[in-house]
Amino acid sequence: MPNRLQTLMPGFIRHEGRWIGTYTIIDPSGAQLDRYEVRILAEFPTEGCDFRLNTHNIWPDGRETTGRYEAHFRDGRLWFEDQLVGALWEIDDFSVYLRFSFEHDPSITVCEMIQISDDGQHRARTWHWFRDQKLFQITLAEERRDTA
Repeated sequence: MPNRLQTLMPGFIRHEGRWIGTYTIIDPSGAQLDRYEVRILAEFPTEGCDFRLNTHNIWPDGRETTGRYEAHFRDGRLWFEDQLVGALWEIDDFSVYLRFSFEHDPSITVCEMIQISDDGQHRARTWHWFRDQKLFQITLAEERRDTA
């Protein structure tokens, strides 16, 4: 059985699969705060949830973190309600928008844009991080499809 998002969010379904890349975090003046590698698995299950994102972050010093985030489709959007609280929706076949806060710290709001190349092999992501309505950092992500 295909996932219902194949017809409801045809542009976003193109993000399915494994991605590798680099995240660079800067402050509003452009100074680099952090940089690390990321491995992502974007899944569209047919049971349990409509979208699942698995992340694995790896820093040059050997630190690692992982995350798993699930969303359900309703009212034209994917809604995250556990750990991340917010929604994702398509703008067009090239771009999606995600706005969320953190369950553990609702004072932080993140606005994220994700663009995927026409050939589906590259993505760019930009996150604007606000604390108490004030921009405090920006994440710049460059990813490519993992074909290994």
